[in-house]
Amino acid sequence: MSLYEVDIERTGRRRTLWRWFLLHPTADFLWALLAVLIWLGISLLAGRPLMLEGVDAVTRRTLFQTLATLAGATAGLTLTSVSMLINVLGKKAAPGQRELPLEKLSATHRRQIGEVFLFAIPGLGLLLVAGLVTMVLEGGGPTGLWLPEAVVFVLAFASVLALLRVAWALRRVLAIATA
Repeated sequence: MSLYEVDIERTGRRRTLWRWFLLHPTADFLWALLAVLIWLGISLLAGRPLMLEGVDAVTRRTLFQTLATLAGATAGLTLTSVSMLINVLGKKAAPGQRELPLEKLSATHRRQIGEVFLFAIPGLGLLLVAGLVTMVLEGGGPTGLWLPEAVVFVLAFASVLALLRVAWALRRVLAIATA
């Protein structure tokens, strides 16, 4: 396989849906919105509270604190990965030595790998802020507010999809580096 102009042996068939997912990160928010709309639709049809409205205040607060903490920590880790990735992708072989596998990547492919990481960070940051805002808006009230909760879940689903893409990019970089 020569996805990044570096020959990598690959067994099995190509997965076009997976490739589409990898090349269209902005669709994460559409997939997440669709998942939350389905959740809301099922809640309405079943006559149940929307989102987490019916869950007690302590449990809701714990959930949103946890989501905010995870989003902040993961955003920091992803940002650190970007600086490490810059060093790895920018490394050149010493004069007279064989070219390193990562040097064979074109500038376009290097940019695409970097964009995978950089796309995840704003979504995680928004999830952090939305989780904290939702906690403040709901306070200790007996019922939750479904609209900010829906926003948090859209951002959470989109962030999970973005992190799947980041994991894929790390896997590819490792595969190319050890080729």
